[in-house]
Amino acid sequence: MATTATAHLVIPGQVIATSSTNPEANNNNNNDEGFLRGHGTFVEHDAASQTDRLVASVCGVVHRVNKLITVVPYCPSMYRGNVGDLVVGRITSVGVSRWTVSLHEGCKDAALPLSGVHLPGGAQRMRTSQDSLNMRSFFREGDLVCAEVHKVQQSDGSLSLHTRSHRFTKLENGLMVRLPPALIPRRKNHCVSLVDDTIDALWGVNGYVWLQRKMNGDDKGSTGKNRTMTDDMKDVANLQEKMRREHADTPVDVEMRRSLARLRNSIECLRMVHALCSPEAAETVYRKSLELGLIKSSEMLLPENVLVLTEEFRE
Repeated sequence: MATTATAHLVIPGQVIATSSTNPEANNNNNNDEGFLRGHGTFVEHDAASQTDRLVASVCGVVHRVNKLITVVPYCPSMYRGNVGDLVVGRITSVGVSRWTVSLHEGCKDAALPLSGVHLPGGAQRMRTSQDSLNMRSFFREGDLVCAEVHKVQQSDGSLSLHTRSHRFTKLENGLMVRLPPALIPRRKNHCVSLVDDTIDALWGVNGYVWLQRKMNGDDKGSTGKNRTMTDDMKDVANLQEKMRREHADTPVDVEMRRSLARLRNSIECLRMVHALCSPEAAETVYRKSLELGLIKSSEMLLPENVLVLTEEFRE
């Protein structure tokens, strides 16, 4: 097998490694140990020379782990999912026992199976045909959802999502910002609170950032003297659903709209100069715009102001 000691850039169609399929040739050449095909590659068989060739299918950098060879795409506009990623997507269709979710332009749509969502009341049971008929009562076309990557198919890289955690749900009463996925740094926590703990932000690693006002807990219902752990407050699923409905039904006041617009434009400023869009960087630009006296958030996007606001991040 042809190998190199250092990672190198390859283009589609370039041969990365070869391995003989002739048993006699393998016995005569102890160095030919074969390879395992990873993402970004495919295998071609040459009948004339009795060899298998591992060929790159994307432009990227070759990574080797023992016999496993993968090509990591060198394309910042594409999102390549990993298990555990927090993503923000839009429902594009409702199929048989699953939803189709768009994660980013140029990225293959992901699947959200019916078994991967919470049922009303937090019931844990097998899904029935009646649940399949009621799928649009959970999510319908055009809805925005926050989900987690549950599985990555080895064959074609397609993603399967789930929303079984209580922090993953339908997104309403906020705004979404689109970014190149390469500008979203991976971090331990992608659900953060910004601007003096008044705005909740979901930093989807697929390039979609969701901003909304802080979702408060149900403090009113927890003040009763006779409440116990057996009351409805024990049911976290019901509590989260109640909070979501209240958040969706309560209008956003003018001052909060201005704060959301300013934070959104802070992220846009970072995108315009191709700087990493971390929550800390976005909040720094937000506060700097106030220090500069930019009363209207739209003034932040003027070229001369973008350069001043992002100076430290461009360096």
